[in-house]
Amino acid sequence: MIEYQYEGHLIHYDTLGQGRPLVLLHGFMEDSSIWSNVSKTFSKSFEVIVIDLPCHGKSRFNGDNCSMILMSTLVDQLLHHLNLSEPIVIGHSMGGYVGLELAKIRNIDLILLHSNFWDDPEEKKKDRNRVIELVQQKKDHFISESIPGLFAEENKAKCVADIASLIKSAQELPSREIAAATAGMRDRSNNAEIAENNGLVIIQGEHDPIISDQKLREELALLEQPPEVIVLPNCGHMSMWEAPEALLTAIKKAIKSRN
Repeated sequence: MIEYQYEGHLIHYDTLGQGRPLVLLHGFMEDSSIWSNVSKTFSKSFEVIVIDLPCHGKSRFNGDNCSMILMSTLVDQLLHHLNLSEPIVIGHSMGGYVGLELAKIRNIDLILLHSNFWDDPEEKKKDRNRVIELVQQKKDHFISESIPGLFAEENKAKCVADIASLIKSAQELPSREIAAATAGMRDRSNNAEIAENNGLVIIQGEHDPIISDQKLREELALLEQPPEVIVLPNCGHMSMWEAPEALLTAIKKAIKSRN
């Protein structure tokens, strides 16, 4: 991977293919490798940029709170460094939060993948604080318990090797950086206005254990112009492994709807 440094923050990225920029932002306790199938497919038509966000992969971070604003600023500066404009951005889970902040400072076509545009309610913030305490004391236990819970129950057996690989990679992350990223998610803004006015597309798993269909419908009902939602049947929060072909089809549909 290639190193990029901005104001003392070092991140790693890679590029593949040629064409309109397609930026892929991974989720919490993941890294850019989650996009291997997506990047290979879309590099035939796009210049794909995959990034290890701070606190993840090869990109280290020093501090107590790795905010979504900081992450989006680094992505923005990297795109400026690469002289890339008007990218399509796909953000998985936490990566979607970063994409929403990026949409405030740069013209992008945004696709939220198993992500959302609202902020954490108070009870969820308390959960984040409990995660911070837990990873500082029993990091490996937290990781081994939480990652399988991202998959729909019916997909866990067929994805057992992928779950094991995700757990192994996450356990290599420093505890303080997992805590810092958790704090960043806890303190993120409500971006309903971006969801309403940016024309973004949401790709959602039918059985996502993190973002329930009911909660999504409740939040969409508050918007005068809700974004398009593409639902992946029989899928949880991790479609890259649970429904890889359906995901590729959904991304193609989402990109087409933005052009």
